[in-house]
This record gives sequence, C-alpha cells and structure tokens, in this order.
Amino acid sequence: MNTLSEQLTELYESKWNGLMEQLGVNGLKDQLQCPFLISLYRSGQEKEEREKAQEADTNWYAKKADAEHEEWYTKADIKIMFFGREPNWWVRYDEEGEDPADVGKVMAIYEDYLDDNYNAADAHFYKERIDHRNRFLLFGVNGIMSGIRELLKDFPDKRVSLIWNEISKLSKRKGEGGEAVNAFEHSIETKCFHVIPEEIRILRPDIVIFLTGPKETKYCNYIKENFNVIGEPIALSGLPIGDVSKLQLEGVKFAYLTHHPGYSPKDANAFHWKLYDAILADIKENIDQLLKKE
Repeated sequence: MNTLSEQLTELYESKWNGLMEQLGVNGLKDQLQCPFLISLYRSGQEKEEREKAQEADTNWYAKKADAEHEEWYTKADIKIMFFGREPNWWVRYDEEGEDPADVGKVMAIYEDYLDDNYNAADAHFYKERIDHRNRFLLFGVNGIMSGIRELLKDFPDKRVSLIWNEISKLSKRKGEGGEAVNAFEHSIETKCFHVIPEEIRILRPDIVIFLTGPKETKYCNYIKENFNVIGEPIALSGLPIGDVSKLQLEGVKFAYLTHHPGYSPKDANAFHWKLYDAILADIKENIDQLLKKE
C-alpha cells in the first residue's frame, strides 16, 4: 500500500496540470504563490545533510517514502489538523512565472519545514526557529498543543501529533508574504484544485481546528465548500458563538472554529487564551472517546 505522502502526491498530481493551465491562461502565475501542498514525509536529516543528498541526486524529491518516515504522525494516538487562512510567506514561482518545481518539489518545501522546525516528540514548533511574526504557529498552534500535552499527562503512554493546512490553498503575492485571493482566483481553486476533502480522507485527523476567524464569512464559506457541516455551531463554555464554537463535520470526530491568532482585540493574548481554554475543556471532556481504538 502506498504511504500517505504518496497518496497525497497522486492526489495533487491529478489536479496539478489543470490548475497550472488555468493560472497561466488567466495570467496569474506571477501574481500568486504556489498552491499549499502538505506531506508527512520526514527524512530525519539536518538541513546540510538534505542539501547534499539533493545535490547528489537530481530526482531526490521523487523517491518513494518509507512508511517509517511517517510514523511520527501515523502512530500518534490523537491526530490534529490545524487550518490557517492562506499560505502567506510560502514558496513562489520565479520572476518569469515559471514553475519552480513539480508537485514533488513543492511538497518537499513542507517536508523540509517539518524537519527543520517541528519537534515531533513534543508536538510543537520550535519557537527559536520560526519567524517571530508567525502567530498562527507560535501562539495559536503551539498554545493549543501545550494544553493538549498537559491533558495527556494523565495518559503517559499516549501521544499526540499535528499537521497544519490552509483552508485556501492559494494566496496572492504581497511583499515578502501574501494576502487573500479574490473571488475569481478562489473559483479557480474550487474548480481545478479541490483537494481538501481528499486530504482529510487520506490523513484522517481526529480533531480539526480552524484558526480562520468565525466572523470572517469568506473563510466560513470555504469550510462549507470542503466539509459537510452538520447542524448549527455549538457554543463552548458559555462564550459567544462569534468567538469560538464546536462544529459537527462528517468524517471528523471533533472540530472547532475560532479566531485567527492575528486578530488583535484589547488584551489579545488573554482574549485568545479564554477561547483556547474552552476548546481544551471540551477536548478534556471527550478525551476517552478520542483515545478509544476503533
């Protein structure tokens, strides 16, 4: 059986040419960043080792991954997928709008990021290695994961792992980073690169957490495009639905929606932590169900 990363590769390759054709026809390649592709493959090598391997073998990115390189995720007792809004500060096409890579090479950007920045043993991103402006990973993801690790202290033989994703696979170029695509640009993704439902089927996360902003109608619509949302949002800890809620998604055990960590009301950190604590309280209440083997 193919590894999960190979299944993702097949998924992306089945859509890639159609997406590239439409971006080219509409003159968008030099205006957008590359689509956000995820992978579970971890080489376990330091950056210099990987670079030497890449220099020695021009087809390094096309090698079939061994299942053991995915066990940091596949053997976790609780698997979590975090969604951000769109892939800012991500890989781009070159100045002439040429492809920097094929699917394998774009996936390798994600793989290298994991190798360099993610501590699989402790399920968090290294604070000292991530750009300090990245509140999505440093504050949102790391913050919630610290709470989940605390919950698992009562289950010392259990382990949690995470994968991060973007609810919009495309983003505009803007300076060093990016910004949200417009409705037409998003329609190209919807028609040509509708991959998130299949990513969920392949990766089977137990928990999905959307740090996309419940008041952002556009991102809520993106969620509905990619998931079968059952019923209405459920309030948590008596807090406003407009700030944090529990969602019922077909095929996912538990799902939560709250603000992007970049949202800055008064006393922002305390505000966000009140919402995260509500999510963590619900996870704690259901921890036995999460850890139950199917």
